[in-house]
Amino acid sequence: MKRLVLVCLILSFIAHPILAEYVDLSLSYPSNVEKGEETTITFEIINQSNERLWDGTIMIEESFMNKYKPYIQSKSDYQNNPFKFSTVEPGQSIKETFVLTFKEDIPLKEVRFNIVLKCGKGPCRGGCRPFYLEKSVSIAFLEERAEAVLKLEDNNFTAYTGETLEIPFTLENIGKIQMRGIKVEIKGDILSDEILNIDYLTPGKEISDKIIVSIGENSSKTSLNPIIVAKFQDPAGKEGMVYEDIIITVIKKEKVEETNTSIANEEVIKEISPQLPIMLYFLLFLSIVAIFAVSIFIVYLFKR
Repeated sequence: MKRLVLVCLILSFIAHPILAEYVDLSLSYPSNVEKGEETTITFEIINQSNERLWDGTIMIEESFMNKYKPYIQSKSDYQNNPFKFSTVEPGQSIKETFVLTFKEDIPLKEVRFNIVLKCGKGPCRGGCRPFYLEKSVSIAFLEERAEAVLKLEDNNFTAYTGETLEIPFTLENIGKIQMRGIKVEIKGDILSDEILNIDYLTPGKEISDKIIVSIGENSSKTSLNPIIVAKFQDPAGKEGMVYEDIIITVIKKEKVEETNTSIANEEVIKEISPQLPIMLYFLLFLSIVAIFAVSIFIVYLFKR
């Protein structure tokens, strides 16, 4: 008799496969998200057991929500109003989603928390036993940085010593966040006359301006290779920088020796000034001679 009972127990275990106890909580969510964007976490309760699931709740781990709730936005209060179900029959499943937005000021590089299932499992509400299952969620935040590109129409310039040079540029925000506290200047072989300040530049926008440098009169170099630099910050205070090389060909301006020229002119004037009266007397003498000659000629004609 004892052997018969033992055989029956063994047969009952064989007839009740391991799969019959299988209940799964399947999760689907992005592994990386940007702060401030909606994040959808899809969960599915799969009942592949031979028993019914009763009066279940699905919620986000309480300890995590209690700590970081001020940094999380959601369309519904998932803690006070968790997802609930009445029954999930054997072989059936239910699917729902959490929609969360992690604020930009959340002090984490990634979030880790559990999705928790609590329900009863058994043939009836009164005879079911407690069932508990949790699955972990791990989402990393993409590091947003302010990104920019500095564009020049030309990076080769020519200037004379002692002159100023205007260098036009265009700065474009190619990132997804605002650039703030922008400072544009020239560094290296030569420095800009002043630092150009721009308050902010929104994503997708660009600004064109020019920066001025002065070429010293006593510059000994004929070629300068400075850089034009744009420094900026993102809203969180992280700094960024872009730069472009420029080449300035310096042409020395020849000095006109005004002192020597003025002296030479004065000498010419001095040389010309005493000659003017002599020429005048000479011409007057020729005129008198001509008058006498004409008079003598006229008298000669009348005498004939």
